[in-house]
Amino acid sequence: MSKFEFFERRKFEIFHVKWKVIMGMVFLLSILGACRDYDETPVFQAEGYLIGHHPCVRDATVTTSKGEGKGYLVATTGANPDTLMLFGVATDMFDVPLEWHNSLGYFFPEAGRQIFKMSFSYQKSQENIGLQYPCNAFLPLYHLLRYADPEYIVLKAEKIN
Repeated sequence: MSKFEFFERRKFEIFHVKWKVIMGMVFLLSILGACRDYDETPVFQAEGYLIGHHPCVRDATVTTSKGEGKGYLVATTGANPDTLMLFGVATDMFDVPLEWHNSLGYFFPEAGRQIFKMSFSYQKSQENIGLQYPCNAFLPLYHLLRYADPEYIVLKAEKIN
């Protein structure tokens, strides 16, 4: 084997090894990228106002995977209005009267429902926060069930005046 053939063969071997390393990295990055996409929960944007609270949680500050805050029943506005059980609203964002939380019902008085407005981003919760709090047996929870499942977590919220 001549010197020239030796060096040409060596270049080919180095190229072959580099090619395998690059293709291996591309494969791993594609696998990791695909796994990451499936783990992410969609994020939604909305505007709305407070209409009530979870009767078992009441005025308690709850801890979610995204932080701490209050839990409220929120009516969204816009093209597709909805009612959401939303946890993690900043504790200092609204000054909701304490007697509204201590009533046996879970809706705020009709006159006060559109006072507390906000825009927010949120996502579906997997935590079942409402079930972590004991509830009085005589509360009429069957009306709340249509709003309490699924629960949602606030990612970011701003008060609207």
